Amino acid sequence: MTDIGIVGGGLYGSAIAYFLTEFGDEDTSVTVFEKDDLGGISTARSAGILRHHYSNRRHVEIVSRSREIMESLEDHVGHDGGFTQNGFLVGAGPEEADALRDIVAVQQDLGLDVELLDPQEMDAYLPALDADGFEVGAYESQAGFADPYRVATGFASAASSQGATIHTDTPVVDVERDGGEVTAVRTGEGRHEVDVLVNAAGPFGAEVAAMVDVDVPLSWYEVKVAVLTADTPYDADLPTFSDVDDAIYTKPEHGGDFIVGGFNDPPMDAPDAGFETMHDDDYETLVEWFDRRMPGYADAKVVDSWSGVITPSPDWHQIIGRPAGLENFYNAVAGSGHGFKEAAGFAESIAQDVLGRTPRFDLSPYRLERFAEGDELESRYSSASWLA
Repeated sequence: MTDIGIVGGGLYGSAIAYFLTEFGDEDTSVTVFEKDDLGGISTARSAGILRHHYSNRRHVEIVSRSREIMESLEDHVGHDGGFTQNGFLVGAGPEEADALRDIVAVQQDLGLDVELLDPQEMDAYLPALDADGFEVGAYESQAGFADPYRVATGFASAASSQGATIHTDTPVVDVERDGGEVTAVRTGEGRHEVDVLVNAAGPFGAEVAAMVDVDVPLSWYEVKVAVLTADTPYDADLPTFSDVDDAIYTKPEHGGDFIVGGFNDPPMDAPDAGFETMHDDDYETLVEWFDRRMPGYADAKVVDSWSGVITPSPDWHQIIGRPAGLENFYNAVAGSGHGFKEAAGFAESIAQDVLGRTPRFDLSPYRLERFAEGDELESRYSSASWLA
């Protein structure tokens, strides 16, 4: 029997658990330890956007696989997770225009349905938009959004029905290590021996890694999202929109309201340092941006807002794999605010790798050691690391 423990029951932990039970055999035992509710920390506060607009070719491939899984999610977990294919529109001014063109070229080379647009063509997709100042835009038809909580709990439920054991409200307080091997996890409920331990603890990933003397470089940012309503509905058949220059995005919600994000504070001291939500200057930025960039929704009113935490690595890409010196400890952290988009694609390959199979995607570019080796992953954008 191979006992695989997973620390973290967010989207990554839940999806990894599902694929482990899907690919494993009768000798594979999977146990998830979640300190809170399933998907209750980062996942539930995600905007739920799924786009393919990334600098790194491998990243685009992994997101494409995530989207394929989302399109067929009902076959995996029994429901569609609220997946809606509404498209993704992006615009950039002169400083970032070449980067956008390069990213679109990679997407098109991989067979995605993406087209470059002149700025004057962008309002055909989003009539409320004023593209003044953009040099180029792009539209990808296959992008969409879903409900992150439903997706995560769907994976967890499917994993449970396939034999996984899931403990909620069960924080891991220590991890036992014997030389180059992890041997057990300790919770308030006792000790659980493991043959493999997957660290999918999201914002607490560095804390879990430190229990086995592994330094995982993570930062934490409070990200703020406003929910707005306007006289003209922002229907779900309109695309999600990203303004590269101002690092602001909009996304429709079913029913005509929409969300706006991109209001991030400086790094926090700890992942649970507490949220301050929207400040007055955030609202001022919001009003100015709508007047200038989205005048068709200048009458929009904020009806709600929330904050979440994103957890980037130094290069704003995931940290995946076994750290040097520990063969049975596996990191799956640093979703960086992109985690929802890529989680299903990463989880499938992570499960294959953990089980000793050849993963669908080579995950070595995401190894922890890349930072010490000077082999960090790069973004084509100079001012929008959140777009990676």
